[in-house]
Amino acid sequence: QESAMAMTARFLALAVIFACSIALEYDVVVYESTPGGIMTAVAAGRQGVKTALVAATNHIGGICSSGLGQTDKGDPSVIGGLSLEFFTRNGKYYNQTTPMWNLEPHVAQAIFLEMLQEAHVDVYYNASVDRATVSNGQLTSITTTDGRTFTATIFADGSYEGDLIARAGVAYTVGREAITQYNESLNGVRAAAQGHEFEHRVDPYDENGNLLPFVSDDPNGTPGAADKRVQAYNFRLCVTQNASNRVAFTKPDGYDPSQWELARRYFNYSAPGVPSCNTRPVPNGKYDMNNCGPVSSDYINHASNWPEASYEERLDIYNAHKNYTLGLLWFLSSDPSLSESVRSKMATWGLCKDEFEEYGHWPPQLYVREGRRMVGDKVFTQSYVASIRNTPLGNLSIGMGSYNYDAHNAHRYVCKDPSVCKAFEVPYVWNEGDVETNPGYHYQIPAWILFPKRSELSNLVAPLPSSASHIGYATLRMEPQFMIVGHAAGAIAALAVQAKTAVQDVDLAQLAALLDTEGAIRSQTPKPPPPPAPPAPPAKCSFESGYDYNHEETHWNVASQQECCNQCAASSTCDFAIFRSAGSPANTCWPGSGEPSGKTPTADVALCMVIKQ
Repeated sequence: QESAMAMTARFLALAVIFACSIALEYDVVVYESTPGGIMTAVAAGRQGVKTALVAATNHIGGICSSGLGQTDKGDPSVIGGLSLEFFTRNGKYYNQTTPMWNLEPHVAQAIFLEMLQEAHVDVYYNASVDRATVSNGQLTSITTTDGRTFTATIFADGSYEGDLIARAGVAYTVGREAITQYNESLNGVRAAAQGHEFEHRVDPYDENGNLLPFVSDDPNGTPGAADKRVQAYNFRLCVTQNASNRVAFTKPDGYDPSQWELARRYFNYSAPGVPSCNTRPVPNGKYDMNNCGPVSSDYINHASNWPEASYEERLDIYNAHKNYTLGLLWFLSSDPSLSESVRSKMATWGLCKDEFEEYGHWPPQLYVREGRRMVGDKVFTQSYVASIRNTPLGNLSIGMGSYNYDAHNAHRYVCKDPSVCKAFEVPYVWNEGDVETNPGYHYQIPAWILFPKRSELSNLVAPLPSSASHIGYATLRMEPQFMIVGHAAGAIAALAVQAKTAVQDVDLAQLAALLDTEGAIRSQTPKPPPPPAPPAPPAKCSFESGYDYNHEETHWNVASQQECCNQCAASSTCDFAIFRSAGSPANTCWPGSGEPSGKTPTADVALCMVIKQ
């Protein structure tokens, strides 16, 4: 006879199977817990519809709770609604009455969880989408890899990769469109990078004629042509110099110094920033370490397979990025080709002991800057943004953006055709893909970026893998904009449930009124320009190129180093300013007061020290 213990075990196993076979029914189901996905769920939940958030892992918050502490906010005057509320709550955590844009990962995650709980959203963890069921133009259910099935009236894809739209059969694309497809000057293969490019010739071959690691021998393609390359990913590391909270960088398993000859050759000409020339402060003595320069934490050539990879393949790609980054950190800490000054400074840095403890202090989320992008009946493009500059969208607008068209390098290759490669003597190592161009004005975001084609589905919104070209997406992909679009997606989902209508048919006037009530910023009435002032004589400044200093978080848009000097001299609170000629955002002037401090070697910046008259 079967023992009591065996019977109990069999009963529990059957109970689990039975429970997993029962569909979990909701009005709205949001897949993935990125900031945009979370705001979709919060917005729907606040309207009183039964809402679930299905998270692929047990760490919610996407990149905002995984190290991206220096928020890419652009002009914060366009950030409203739930996005602004999130950053205002962040400020309140530190006893500030205004929004705070810099994030500690664990604080960001706590705020997300707080907002979800207040909106009565049910959260399911470790539930990656496996398959979707579609019938008569309706997505009826999704099933996750652990066997749970979710049914809903409206679904939302909040994943960086677009995993739900793909499984639901929605049209999408990956990579870069040709410049001719949507009349976009910044799309397609690039002849050169606008930033993070090699300033000196680096030989791509070793002494035996073998290609150096981290360089591709694949040809670059014709400038302006379409391809399937995806801009580079990296980890946004949360690092510190606080000895009591520091976990030292250590030599990774399998580290091979010969793998780092490219970095060795490049840094022979240009000393590296420590730990990066793009390391910016966040609260409590922590820093957000991002990519900077042609050889950095961006793992160029290794992102393109991620969007359509299986979950198992993505784990391999994640680990490859992690091993690359660990190797870079150890190279900077130990390689004898680098100066003792660089190595000793690296020894003062490490990972934050109080972050990501469950993951060995390493961020669980890879910075997936771009994945699949939906192709709806309309597509958000560079040319569309230009076309609406002087044409207000009215009720069609769900929010606003202001950030650069910001795409990272997608390809590092051997430039060897002398008819095309004219920067140095061929052959040489060259990066391609970086775009850092601002639209030049604040733009409105139309509701239709959220919708699949009417002929495909009528009950799905896609706040993350929205209907945009590669370059259109390059300005939409900032986390504050993801939250703005997510807020609108959740409102649309709730209104569609309540009106029993397709998402494409939600009343836009009703949507606009709801978003306005909730503090969204959907337009900005331009103020009449002031009368021109008589030209002032140029201010006097001393200039120091190649170094950044601690400065304010606000900036002026300027065209030159001298204009930055003039702006600072005209301000009663500015004693010096940092002019940034490239990067994100380029051509900006960052004021500071008192004596400059925190001197950091940085490319493409200059200190403008006002000489008092």
